[in-house]
Amino acid sequence: MFRALLSVLTGAVLAVVVAPALPAHAGIWHEYPFPANRTCSDSRVYNGTAYQVCLEFNSARTQVRSIAFINPGAYTNFQVNLRLRFGGGGPDISDSCPTMTTNASRACYTAFTDLRRPYVVTEATFGIAGTWQLPVRALDMRLSAKEQERDNWCGPGVVQTTLATMGYSAPPQSDLAARLHTDEMLFGVTMPGKIPAAINSYIPDSDWQYKWEEIAVSNGQTYEAGINRIVASLSRGRPVMILVIPGRLPWNTSAGPLLRHYLTIHGYGGVVHADGSVHPSTFKVADPADASEHSIDVDELLLDNANLAWNGIDTVAIVRT
Repeated sequence: MFRALLSVLTGAVLAVVVAPALPAHAGIWHEYPFPANRTCSDSRVYNGTAYQVCLEFNSARTQVRSIAFINPGAYTNFQVNLRLRFGGGGPDISDSCPTMTTNASRACYTAFTDLRRPYVVTEATFGIAGTWQLPVRALDMRLSAKEQERDNWCGPGVVQTTLATMGYSAPPQSDLAARLHTDEMLFGVTMPGKIPAAINSYIPDSDWQYKWEEIAVSNGQTYEAGINRIVASLSRGRPVMILVIPGRLPWNTSAGPLLRHYLTIHGYGGVVHADGSVHPSTFKVADPADASEHSIDVDELLLDNANLAWNGIDTVAIVRT
């Protein structure tokens, strides 16, 4: 699930930020660790040096750590400040790796920490060749992915995944299929408009309530606003469900063009702009077809895979808080 750093380093010069204060604890630079289940920001490039930050999970997905990766294109100096924090009053861990000069790839990481709800987020601020870059961020949740129990039960599967990921007792998919009227519809489909009432019936009124909407992706302004609403829901520790055309997914090219499918978006990676806003470049999704996790480019998911899935026009159907 790890998006590799660019092997051919290209890119534009990035905006700079004021040097942040160093954390109280200092770590050391390491060689790259072995590949693992990770939720990452995209690679960014400054002065020929690629860098990114990832959340890395243990094999049981019960623990998490923050890893900052850097890949210099030539001898250069770099340093990084890391922060790993949890929503809901969980731990807030700061670390840093001091200035180093080399042309070798290096990684700076925190210790593994128990994964907590509602979400975990990491940020890394890199100083490269004496210039501080905009922070990069990755956010994810304590995912509890569920596999759909029937060919047409992807809707019940994503609702079950969403409830379990939030920490609520996940009802049987048969109960969810009944609430969603999945098997009563033509071709056994789950209509997106049926999902909010079904999922809200299992969560208290005091919690964030789910709603569904169509994002008009042909308009740049409404498209960006839709992405922001997805990020807002994820930043509450609340997954987002999205309708896609499964045959367009990079990991599922066998499905026909008429089939429709649901995924659960549970994480993202992106850059933090100077005003504090986040623009994600990557989403992390769970596929109920086999309860697998995948990283996918935001535009690839929304414009290439989800666009036209609902009503045949330039809109994307999502269910979010």
